[in-house]
Amino acid sequence: MIAFNQTTVAAQPVASGVVRQRLLPGEHANATRVVLDRLTLAANTTVRFDVPAKSLAWLQLLEGEAMLTAVYRDQLSDTHSALLPPGFNATLTTDKRGACLLYAELPDAGRLDPGFSTERPLFTVLDWTREPVLKSQHDARKRVALVSKELCRTDAIRIHMVIYPPGSAGLDCHHEGADTAMYIVSGRGTAWGTAGSFSVQQCDLLYVPEREKHHLQAADSSDMRFLTFYVPGKVKTVWTDPSKVSRWVSTGLDINSRETASDANTRRIYAANGPL
Repeated sequence: MIAFNQTTVAAQPVASGVVRQRLLPGEHANATRVVLDRLTLAANTTVRFDVPAKSLAWLQLLEGEAMLTAVYRDQLSDTHSALLPPGFNATLTTDKRGACLLYAELPDAGRLDPGFSTERPLFTVLDWTREPVLKSQHDARKRVALVSKELCRTDAIRIHMVIYPPGSAGLDCHHEGADTAMYIVSGRGTAWGTAGSFSVQQCDLLYVPEREKHHLQAADSSDMRFLTFYVPGKVKTVWTDPSKVSRWVSTGLDINSRETASDANTRRIYAANGPL
């Protein structure tokens, strides 16, 4: 497992009002199948995303608000993410406060998803706080799907928002068929890998190669929220103790215990010819 904080990564201007920190690959991990950047946008800045024909891209706002202009115009906050299909063009424009976001790109998505050439991934914009929550059968941990085959029609990558209440811990496991990256959005805790345990906190990135055993635990005094990326999205999880398999059950409710909603204000899913 490789772990580092984004503050240790050099920031480079890439356009007027846009600064990039390359988290993956980079000096800490240079052999990954995903490009992951943290972008800082100044006030009243517009950045254009032109996704190559063989690629797939995704973004999640971390701070601030911005207008995403593509098929329609969508106002994004720090609860919103968007999957951008191959060959897709979009712009993101900040207001007077500016914004920060994570931007992921798979340079050769077809290599990771056998159905990529015959089934076009969907342009998807969603608010994770209005999506169905999956709850662990063993404890109070929760997760919300942001990118999945069922949602976005791609197996190239799977992304979840994961919530660990104070003191809760995942079960020791490893993944077969995919590498894993975890970005700590808020809170703090402890991570375990083959090299031992270490503290993790907001803005840390953990990269776990395929088959390496690992697990996380939230601090007793703090919950912990993090984004998990599986590349590719089809992955097999193997638990160190098979009797403690972690199973996730849909609650049918969002993170605030409300009925989930899929109207135009909370989720947009588009095929090439328009909204689904």
